[in-house]
Amino acid sequence: MSYTPPTHAELREMILAGFRSLLSEMDATPGTPEYNIADTVAHAAASAMGNAKALHRDVHPRYASGDALTTLADLWGITRHEATGATGGTLRVQCVGAGAWGIGQQFRSADGYTYEASSGGTWTATGPVYIPINAVETGAATTKAVGTFLTTVAPPAGMAATGDVFAAFAINGLDQETDEELRERVLVLFSGSGNSGNGGDYVRWMEAVLGVAEGFVYRAIRHSLSVDGTVFGPDTVPGSRWVGAGTVTDVENAINGTAVLEGERAIGQDFDGVLPTAIDQPVDVTIVSDANYGRDWGTTSASLLVLGGMATTYVSTNTDPSTVGLAVGDKVALNIQIAVGYYHLEVRTVTNILNVGGPPWHIYVDEPYPSTTWTGDLYPAGPTTADTVEAIEAAFDALGPADTSPASRWPLVSSEKPCDLNLAETNRRVMDIEIDGVRRHLNTTWTAPAADVVCTPSVLTAGVLVANCIRLTTCRIRYTVLNE
Repeated sequence: MSYTPPTHAELREMILAGFRSLLSEMDATPGTPEYNIADTVAHAAASAMGNAKALHRDVHPRYASGDALTTLADLWGITRHEATGATGGTLRVQCVGAGAWGIGQQFRSADGYTYEASSGGTWTATGPVYIPINAVETGAATTKAVGTFLTTVAPPAGMAATGDVFAAFAINGLDQETDEELRERVLVLFSGSGNSGNGGDYVRWMEAVLGVAEGFVYRAIRHSLSVDGTVFGPDTVPGSRWVGAGTVTDVENAINGTAVLEGERAIGQDFDGVLPTAIDQPVDVTIVSDANYGRDWGTTSASLLVLGGMATTYVSTNTDPSTVGLAVGDKVALNIQIAVGYYHLEVRTVTNILNVGGPPWHIYVDEPYPSTTWTGDLYPAGPTTADTVEAIEAAFDALGPADTSPASRWPLVSSEKPCDLNLAETNRRVMDIEIDGVRRHLNTTWTAPAADVVCTPSVLTAGVLVANCIRLTTCRIRYTVLNE
């Protein structure tokens, strides 16, 4: 129950009203001794009430924030996850002749992040070398997709000035755990019964592992004492919710190898961690919008430009962009690979169009692309496109793995923890988008998915749990309205 303490002015009037009820002839106008006494007492009371409310919020897991929430979580053995950098990636760099690189050799991404070789090596012939790299800085943005180009800092003689990420990072970089994410872990602890090894305990133990934002468990799938768990990372960066095998190994080591947990679990419980198995789902939606909130270019809603190549700062096409009305200042959208199997629809503004042979044409954009691995075509975009992508991704990020038969998933499948993609809910998210406080989408038509997507049930296959979960792969957003 919420309580709003009275303001200083309200407290002062309460005190003066009490004075008047006792001394009807008292002069309590501003500046009199009686007024000043009431004013001083009101100040002290308001300060005390404010402090009391702040203290109450600081010790309540639903309202505490910042350092107060961190301290509260620490009291219950829950530590806020700090930001970490991506580790265990592999960079491919072309070399000529013979030479060597040292441990700590640096490489830099287009958005300013630095990576270091975790070991040194040599080459004896012209060709590619494969260098293990870790990020120097921290944060989710340090995770780069396969195909992302990095610049070699002070390259050794014979080593190329750039290389590309050849193998995905084993452990994704992470932003510091937000108050909302930490609060959810604290509330899970408060809502469960401790020291029993129940479903809530396993969720709490899994989510205590660095890189895990959400965990799901399945009881008695393999045998009566088996517990299987699957985990997701934070969704602060598109695609980062799908963790790597290294994070699952960390979860298994934490639960199976921690003595204190062995004392809390039932004797004989057998825990196994598995990666969620992606059920891929593309999205294609056509939107009727307000005037000036549709597409910036294109002759029809189906307009596109077929690409022949790209760099981080431009895309290349053999079609004259002017034939479809594309000009400097217009917005474009392109599906760029963010994680294995996942392409994020990146929205950019065109800054320049160069005829470099007529064909091709190079279309330069205002912000570098995070990767040079793309799929599909260059689509028209507009003022609502980026928000629409975010709304669609939020619908997918809310999904968990499917249940089994008989039902065994925990948390249970519910409206808060769904496994099926409800098209009406996804449509509501898109229709609720506001620009300048006004909903700009008037109608939507969904080509993909055309109806609710029911997740394939999770199942035990060859003695291993296959925990199926629907994943967004690519996105296309069409607009019937052409902006002026």
